[in-house]
Amino acid sequence: MPAKGTTAKAATARWICPSCGKGVATAFCPRCGEKPPARLTLRHLASQVAAAFSSLDTKVARTFRTLVTQPGALTVAFVEGRRKPYLGPFQVFLSANAVFFAVQSVSKVRIFSTTLHAHLTEQDWASGAQTLLTRHLAARHVTYAQYQPLFDQAATLNAKTLIILMVLVFAGVLPLVFLGNRRPLAAHVVFSLHFYAFVLLLFCVALGASALDTAAGGGGLTTGLMDIVLSLFNIAVCAVYLFLAVGRVYGERGAWRIAKVAGLLAVVAAMVPGYRFAILLITLATT
Repeated sequence: MPAKGTTAKAATARWICPSCGKGVATAFCPRCGEKPPARLTLRHLASQVAAAFSSLDTKVARTFRTLVTQPGALTVAFVEGRRKPYLGPFQVFLSANAVFFAVQSVSKVRIFSTTLHAHLTEQDWASGAQTLLTRHLAARHVTYAQYQPLFDQAATLNAKTLIILMVLVFAGVLPLVFLGNRRPLAAHVVFSLHFYAFVLLLFCVALGASALDTAAGGGGLTTGLMDIVLSLFNIAVCAVYLFLAVGRVYGERGAWRIAKVAGLLAVVAAMVPGYRFAILLITLATT
């Protein structure tokens, strides 16, 4: 009992708020929420660091576990206002983006960015790219050998920083597909951010499989069979993910749900080559 009285007395002891400069007799400052200043020691600093990291780790793990295992649940939670347990949509997307480009850098396989040589020889728009490049080199008075390394470096940077364009395009398609749903545009943007965060993580799995194949003596994504297998795998997983997500977020059911998922899947499949072509045009315009 005395110990309890001592605790209550300590909790109501007056102290000076370091932020407001006012005398306070409660556990927190009623004006700014400041706590009584603790004694500044290394032990105190260590406890603060441990608390911060354990809280962050828990939130990150919970967020990405929910993103992967419960399609659409993060979007529903954010729209309904249950935001404290999870990272925000932009944080989720940027974190997935950072992981993806780190994995891509290690695997040395490019998905969203393409070298100038590949644009000119391997892509469906190769002939058009050759015409654009010829005009560009003539206007800049440089040779291909001088321009090629500059283009490749800029294209890689653009692919990393402009990937948000795919999110915005997909978000713009969602109101058309779910016309009768009447969700605000911001909700579609949140869904798009979460979906593309998942897609980036899915691509990490594909890059990992390609790297393992290369390490085992295979050709990785440079071989037609591996490229086809991983492409079909990505499409199948995206189809299942979208099917579950649109049911949870938009309440879609029945045959229309399948039709809308098929339409969204076509948009997603077209987005990668479309993004590569956009990076070509943007890089030519800015270098």
